[in-house]
Amino acid sequence: MHKYLLYIKAGSGGSTHQVQAYVTPSFSVDRAFWQEREGCVLHVIGKTASLALAFSLRERVNGHLAQGVREERMLTDGYVNELRSLVATTVCEASRLYGRDVENARERREQGWFTWEPVEASVKVTYRDRVTPKKFLDDQLRPLGGRQLLHRSSSLEHSEAVVLSELLSGRALFWDEILTLLKKQAVDIEDLSAILHSFVLANKAEWRPGIRFSVAKGWLRNRLEMVCERCGSVGEKVELTYCHTCEQGCAYCTACLGMGRSKCCTPYFLMAVGGPTICRADKLENAVRLEWTGKYSAGQSRAAERARSFVANPRPGLSEFLIWAVCGAGKTELLFPSVQEALVARGRVLIATPRKDVVLELAPRIRRVFPKAKVIAVHGSSTEKWEESDITIATTHQVIRYYKRFSLVVLDEVDAFPYHNDPVLYRALSRAVESNGKLLYLSATPPKYLRKRLMEKASSTDKHSGVIPLFSEKHVLLPGRYHGSALPVPKILTVRGLHKRILASRLVHEFIHAVCFSLDANRQVFVFVPRVAEVERVLEYLQMWMPLHAAQMTSVHAADPMREEKVDAFRKKRYALMVTTTILERGVTIPKSDVVVLGAEVPVFDEASLVQIAGRVGRSIDDPTGGVLFLQADRATAPKRAVRQINQMNQLAQKLTEQGVFS
Repeated sequence: MHKYLLYIKAGSGGSTHQVQAYVTPSFSVDRAFWQEREGCVLHVIGKTASLALAFSLRERVNGHLAQGVREERMLTDGYVNELRSLVATTVCEASRLYGRDVENARERREQGWFTWEPVEASVKVTYRDRVTPKKFLDDQLRPLGGRQLLHRSSSLEHSEAVVLSELLSGRALFWDEILTLLKKQAVDIEDLSAILHSFVLANKAEWRPGIRFSVAKGWLRNRLEMVCERCGSVGEKVELTYCHTCEQGCAYCTACLGMGRSKCCTPYFLMAVGGPTICRADKLENAVRLEWTGKYSAGQSRAAERARSFVANPRPGLSEFLIWAVCGAGKTELLFPSVQEALVARGRVLIATPRKDVVLELAPRIRRVFPKAKVIAVHGSSTEKWEESDITIATTHQVIRYYKRFSLVVLDEVDAFPYHNDPVLYRALSRAVESNGKLLYLSATPPKYLRKRLMEKASSTDKHSGVIPLFSEKHVLLPGRYHGSALPVPKILTVRGLHKRILASRLVHEFIHAVCFSLDANRQVFVFVPRVAEVERVLEYLQMWMPLHAAQMTSVHAADPMREEKVDAFRKKRYALMVTTTILERGVTIPKSDVVVLGAEVPVFDEASLVQIAGRVGRSIDDPTGGVLFLQADRATAPKRAVRQINQMNQLAQKLTEQGVFS
């Protein structure tokens, strides 16, 4: 069981100016660190096995020290003893409040929830102006900036501190994750804890407990406030428990449990990228070379150039940009100049998407156009998540392990589940961007809050814009597809008793007729249903009413163990019909296909979802048309709004084409 020590560093003169409390896992490291920088006195307060408690006490002590500065108090022995008494009282209060909130471990209340060992000692540190191994090699680390890749065979030429700095640069990891990273990179650090803490003392890294808590004052009673430092979750998402690791009161976060357990006693290290990359000019030139033989339409060229200019703009404050491009507009291709611009500036690029399917589809496309750059695909089962790269393509959940790492972060499909309305994932994306980095949103159906924030200053009088502004300094709109054909407009049909008739296996003529018409024309069909429970039921219904096509039908949903194989088989035309949920509403392109939405009135099919589903049709230049049918049991608003948005984009694209803007 590891213990953490709380101490106060003060100048030798006793003034409370520049006095601060610290938490350390190794007091000898701190003493050596201060000895190499200044003469001071270290007043030891005590130690505990709870890192969260130690940090909470540190904040409490620093608050009182700040008050002492305002009152011009000297840090006398009496004042230090007052602070020791304050700490002891705070520990008792925290233990009482914790016990009050825990209902499933009453046997521990009498023994106390937190252990605290007071230590009354003061250590005078004399300044020594000499270089020692513990000095952390400031001069070596400054030019490297944690970005240059290390050749493992030349370990004799680099200190362990430099190796660790390179590996942790731009990452936010728990202690066990750091061990995993070192193992994957075949690196052995002799005194890992000491070097990591040296980073913290030198302000080259931060460390925190996985779960932070504090005593919040209330009108009626005080309470403990628990916050997950990794994902930001609070309240019911933080579960209180007795921990057998630290042997006292602890807590863990249930919101990000799938990424590993975040606990009160788990050290959490965050290290931003320290400086620019130093690498050979020829290597840099090869890494940023864009090898794409395609051509932009006039509209695509305009949108891509505005996004590139945003990335290249050094002006502070202009950190977010929206590319609003309709389904089939070639959104991925629009990113190429922006990615190249970021690489030229020697930065890293992250392309984040809410779904693993899209990661797997994007990675080979990006590798083809940037063949000399290191491109990795990061998802839950990825073997590349610990590797260095120039371009990272990741699911939004995996981004939680990055910290101020990327100069350009692209969020594909900002409106999609699970990113949309998830503050945990929004926080992760924002934290992955460097301090002066850029965040680029890419979507065919951007949410209203994002449109309001990034389009509010756009000129509504632009002669080409109509109702929706075509561009501003923070957004660009591309209303037409790359092949110039209009978006297929869905047909809405209301069928009374739709779901009861399906359940009873009664004929729904509108449904069967639409599917038969497509299959007889040798077209593939997506049939979207609102719930997983309806996937197999609708598949059996279609096979019963269309026995001649039954062998060509299949189904898929998120929990299907054969999900990737079935989607691949559908792409290769081994199946003609796929019954699915909204997991295939985006990121899948099947030429010569039609769509039927069964139950378009169900809330899961909102306006954005229906626009995305309709966007599966007519994406190929060889087949730019197709059928989209929304079947609803009752009249609903979302299908009407989806049709209205599609018509609006078609009208705007047609108007711009006639005026020669997008031709």
